[in-house]
Amino acid sequence: MGAIMSEYENIVRVVFDNLDVMAWATDAHGTVKLSEGGALQAIGMRPGQLVGVNVLEMYRDRPETLGPVKQALAGEAHTCLSVENGRILETQYRPMRGPSGELLGIAGLSSDVTERERARQELARQTDELRRLAELLDLTQDAVMTRTIGGTITYWNRGAERLYGHERGAAMGRRSHELLRTSFPTELGTIDGHLRMTGYWNGELTHFRADGQEIIVASRWVLKRGEDGQADEVLELNTDVTARKRAEAEEAQRQQVLLAQAQAIQELSTPLIPVTDDILVMPMIGTVDSIRAKQIMEAILRGVADSRARFVILDITGVLVVDTAVAGALLRTAHATRLLGAEVIITGIRPEIAQTLVQIEANLERIVTRGTLQSGIAFALGKRQLDV
Repeated sequence: MGAIMSEYENIVRVVFDNLDVMAWATDAHGTVKLSEGGALQAIGMRPGQLVGVNVLEMYRDRPETLGPVKQALAGEAHTCLSVENGRILETQYRPMRGPSGELLGIAGLSSDVTERERARQELARQTDELRRLAELLDLTQDAVMTRTIGGTITYWNRGAERLYGHERGAAMGRRSHELLRTSFPTELGTIDGHLRMTGYWNGELTHFRADGQEIIVASRWVLKRGEDGQADEVLELNTDVTARKRAEAEEAQRQQVLLAQAQAIQELSTPLIPVTDDILVMPMIGTVDSIRAKQIMEAILRGVADSRARFVILDITGVLVVDTAVAGALLRTAHATRLLGAEVIITGIRPEIAQTLVQIEANLERIVTRGTLQSGIAFALGKRQLDV
């Protein structure tokens, strides 16, 4: 009989030593009577090493482990986690009772669940991180979505709901370009090719809201690849720039109006009037500054070149002040006009302006001057007849 029991105990020990668990048992006072199992090695123990040790004394300074043991010795079956030698153990505590129901001790079965728990903790950490990231994405005013390579929406934040007017549930699973009726700045195939080659794309898109309103967005696409390196998903971030684009268009239109007005004012301030086919008259009124002097020269040279005029009459009757700068501008204009084969006649020189020209020693020797516009026109007509 003894030999049979010994063989049985050996078989039991071998079985437990080859299982990745720890099987143990104590008496009613907490003294270990059984300690077997291959998982004992993970916590630095050998099979049978704890036999005879009282777990109540062993764990008296570790309430997190002592509590479950006392709970089992009190007759309550339960399961809990503990940490031994850096390993996480899941232990099933079961009270052992005799034929009359008296407590004989406790039996336990412990498994090393370190990897499982670490994976669970990492998953919980990632889930929490994703949750916080989703909360942050929901706080942004920009529309954030993810979609498959085929265009099916897999994520739609609150910013997208606010911008486009489509609830998340209504957008998920839809093709984004169809849902938003996207207009692209170039062929979609070209954009997708750039995305696959570089991993990103930036540009402006035209979308339509759920209420039919057209909006313009600055769109940024980022390509996500799977573990096999193949294109997997696209992250798309869209910022509403409709108001800015409208303001830019309005400003461009305003600048065009201002330019047209400036050109009209310039033409009014430097009118070049044809008297005959080869006589042009420019009446000058007001103040002549450097900018206007340049405009006068450009208008005269352009008019002479276009009409092939032989005479240009500058009437300065309406010019308030003639100083050195104005006189210099007149002389330069006359010289440039002669280079084109036309002659400049200055009319309307009042006595006070003549006195000023003498004081500043303006050299008008090669320029014909007349007192009135009528006399200037008469001079040009007469000289034209003589030349004929």
